[in-house]
Amino acid sequence: MNERLTIFLRAEQLSPAQFADRMGIQRSGVSHILSGRNKPGFDFFSTFLQKFPAVHIEWLISGRGKMYKDMETQSLFPNQAVSPESEKATCEAALKEPSMDFVTEETQAPPAPPAKTPEPRRIEKVMILYSDGTFSDFVRP
Repeated sequence: MNERLTIFLRAEQLSPAQFADRMGIQRSGVSHILSGRNKPGFDFFSTFLQKFPAVHIEWLISGRGKMYKDMETQSLFPNQAVSPESEKATCEAALKEPSMDFVTEETQAPPAPPAKTPEPRRIEKVMILYSDGTFSDFVRP
């Protein structure tokens, strides 16, 4: 477990002191876990899941599986802070757009000739997932 925590700290570019501060635990406690002297308890894992929800807890505990639930989107914008008001305005503006074309695997294949002209695709719902495990969603009126 202490080796995987060390790997996690390197991946997140956190020092043990920064990690302890973010977790709200004593720095000596993190030091003891990293050295193998102490084993983390339920409170440690509970707080860890709240602070770092993208990490597979099974990986942290046993080493099985991947470190992150979704490796491609982890830490996409690690230092960018967005206010809820500007986030909501952006989402509402996206929902009001009449149509937006997105390039997906589905649209990259040659399309079959349609029997009738399909309606353009529209954004119906935008969901924002926060690092603390909460979310907001915006639905087209």
